Amino acid sequence: MKIPLTSRLLYHYLRDAFLYWVVIPGAYLGGGFLAQILLKLPVLPPVFGLRLLGGALLTLGAGIILVAMYELARYGEGTPNPKAPPRRLVTRGLYGLVRHPMFLGYDLCALGAGLFLRLTGALLVSFPLLLLWQVRFLRREERRLARRFGAEFEEYARRVPFLIPKARRKA
Repeated sequence: MKIPLTSRLLYHYLRDAFLYWVVIPGAYLGGGFLAQILLKLPVLPPVFGLRLLGGALLTLGAGIILVAMYELARYGEGTPNPKAPPRRLVTRGLYGLVRHPMFLGYDLCALGAGLFLRLTGALLVSFPLLLLWQVRFLRREERRLARRFGAEFEEYARRVPFLIPKARRKA
């Protein structure tokens, strides 16, 4: 299904992209840097493995975000934007592993950036604050989804973890 791109929808896409790809990461990294200075936290040691791990988490997180957006369009016939939400509840693909895969991707990106830039303040101060804000935001989002999709969402929420995938049992 192709979603018509009106000027109003384009405005909301661009606004949301700016928020999620510039403002929130800037606040996370800037807040972490500020916390590091004010709290006199040490910089993480210049271990090559930390940068490599950080880069891998950034890449994995960005990939998860892109795949989750694709799955919303393909299976739900919509977007993450409330102005063009999915028509159907998406419960397969990454959405079969966690209810909020885009936010899992954002979290991996945040951890990756903190490690890559060796920002102790981001990892010890900004990241926990980001998680608190995120859980509050997502709980509100889940109330909306429950109103919109009813019993289908309730069953999905019972079956699929909130943000951290469960380890699969071997058969």
